[in-house]
Amino acid sequence: MNYLEIINELNQELYEKVGEIGRDFNYSTNGYVDIVNFGEIMIWSSEMDEREWEWMNDDYEPFKPFIKRMYNQEIEKLQLFKFRTNEHRKTELE
Repeated sequence: MNYLEIINELNQELYEKVGEIGRDFNYSTNGYVDIVNFGEIMIWSSEMDEREWEWMNDDYEPFKPFIKRMYNQEIEKLQLFKFRTNEHRKTELE
């Protein structure tokens, strides 16, 4: 599997969708462990491969859709930390 090619494709798709955002997917390895990050958020590690086993194919689920799914889950988690900016305005109007 060519991780760099997949990461480049994901970065291109992200750029086409939202433009330059100052963060991107990146791949690193020490020769034993492979890691995919988005910015500083670890999306996947070969040491903790959470991909589902597909019995029909006798292989793990495809890597690129898996990374997209994990990325979406991380983005959803980050939404929990979003501040409500209109609460102050309600108080002013009351």
